[in-house]
Amino acid sequence: MQAHAIDLPGQPDRNQLAREGRINELQILQAQQNRRAFQAEQQRQREQDRQIVVPQVQRLEVPVMKSHCQIEMFGNISRRVCR
Repeated sequence: MQAHAIDLPGQPDRNQLAREGRINELQILQAQQNRRAFQAEQQRQREQDRQIVVPQVQRLEVPVMKSHCQIEMFGNISRRVCR
């Protein structure tokens, strides 16, 4: 889809500005129309991005080795015994 510049009511006609040699006003009008077209394109792209469904990444189940160590207490001293 292409954005087209349109003349809004109450705004001077581009051809009339060119004929009268009002170049600054013509450039201002063109800049405004370019901004509107750019904003419309950005909005269209954002809407398109919202419609794209991002696939969910599945978390793989990773096996975990459990420790078979026990802590043995001898008074105030502890020691790990692994088998």
